[in-house]
Amino acid sequence: MSAALERIEELLVQRATEGLDAVEAAALERLLREQPSVDAEALERAAAAVAVVNLPRGETLPALLRARIEAAALPIVAAAKTSAVALPEPRPTATLRPLRPRPALPWPWLAAAAALAVAAIGWWPSGPSLLPAAEQRAALLATGAQQLAWAATADPAAAGASGDVVWDPATQQGFMRFAALAVNEPTRFQYQLWIFDAARDERFPVDGGVFDIPAGVTEVLVPIRAKLPVSNAVLFAVTVEAPGGVVVSGRERIVLTAQLG
Repeated sequence: MSAALERIEELLVQRATEGLDAVEAAALERLLREQPSVDAEALERAAAAVAVVNLPRGETLPALLRARIEAAALPIVAAAKTSAVALPEPRPTATLRPLRPRPALPWPWLAAAAALAVAAIGWWPSGPSLLPAAEQRAALLATGAQQLAWAATADPAAAGASGDVVWDPATQQGFMRFAALAVNEPTRFQYQLWIFDAARDERFPVDGGVFDIPAGVTEVLVPIRAKLPVSNAVLFAVTVEAPGGVVVSGRERIVLTAQLG
């Protein structure tokens, strides 16, 4: 499987289980335009159907969340019963082309992804939130999460860049906000977050996730996805890395930092 298809699958699983922020949604849309044979809605249909049918009736969900899940699932269930396919809302940049049969994604992979969707809902409120990124960030700030301003380095990609980091040690959740950080071409390089933990060797900071900055966006919110638990975050740093990120950064290009104290 090509790297592009693997990235599409990763983003589709994330969209069905956690949701995508603006940057990830833009990346998925671009990849789908490049891979028109991929059925992008197959995972969403399976995940929503399994989640609605198999969610234990004893679970208590917030009314707003339940309403959103039901509103999203009802059209899918109705379409499945009538074998009709609902066309997506037209997009300004979309180009009409003849419909063609699309290959189905492997069923074992699809079933596993759908099970993840059920688990994500069943773990509420400790599981991934289905709220938009801006609302999640605001909720973290309201509960007293740490907020640190970015400091730009002399790297050309950071010229004029600003924003902040919001991090909640209790839930291990957070967001990065960027303004004027240089747009990247994902096939050439990507940005990667590193979290320096006072309880760990500083040579090996925690990987906080790889991300892109799309063109035409004034402000970008990126969720922090720490690969390991962070006991005591003392420094956040964004580096420029090869596509897909690295396990250990050489730190040749550090563009932004945010330090506690």
